[in-house]
Amino acid sequence: MAKRLLNDHFSRLAKAKGYVARSSFKLLEIQERFRVVRPGAHVLDLGCAPGAWLQVACQSLGKKSGFVLGLDIQACPVPRSFCDDRVRILQADARELRPVDLVSMHSVHSAAASSWSGGFHAVLSDMCHSTVGNSAADVLRSLELAQTAAAIAVGDREERDKKASLEEMYSTGPAGGRPGVLLPGGHFVVKLLQGSGSQEFAQELRQHFAKVTWVQPAATRQESREMYLVGLNRRH
Repeated sequence: MAKRLLNDHFSRLAKAKGYVARSSFKLLEIQERFRVVRPGAHVLDLGCAPGAWLQVACQSLGKKSGFVLGLDIQACPVPRSFCDDRVRILQADARELRPVDLVSMHSVHSAAASSWSGGFHAVLSDMCHSTVGNSAADVLRSLELAQTAAAIAVGDREERDKKASLEEMYSTGPAGGRPGVLLPGGHFVVKLLQGSGSQEFAQELRQHFAKVTWVQPAATRQESREMYLVGLNRRH
């Protein structure tokens, strides 16, 4: 009963404050602790539907500059509350995403594109599959999505081994031949279910970030194994 009341509390609070989902409070807590989205930042939000993290990200940009690109396999409108014309949504499958698609979306938003440095200051992923009731399968599917998000942020192993050229990775922008779309010094937040492979995944991220921390926000359902990995300050 206490767990249900806690869950209902965050759902009611989200509705009262104008957020589209209780998950907004997960990113709000992470943002308060780590400041993963800085004023004027360019942010990529993977698995953005229904838009709660878009709201928090846009709030965190400040009043003037910055840009938030949301990506989801489902159609998702930009929420009316807390979002403005600095938020755009691309309906696409992250597993099939090409960096050039992100470049194209920036060009739609000319004010942001003019100051774009060829990457994102923060990559956020709240992507998840519907659970199937098989614990091992659910953990594996969650890990695969987390790995997809990491590959977008810092590049997959094959890309890093090849030391891909600027043209191969971006087609445009001063990215310096760096794999992945996350800029040096940028931050990464990704959701996954704890289980087989999750600690190894965290260890892999530690090669790319100055600090990697496990976080379970208070708004997480208490019976859930859902956790977030926060990678701070991408290494050059």
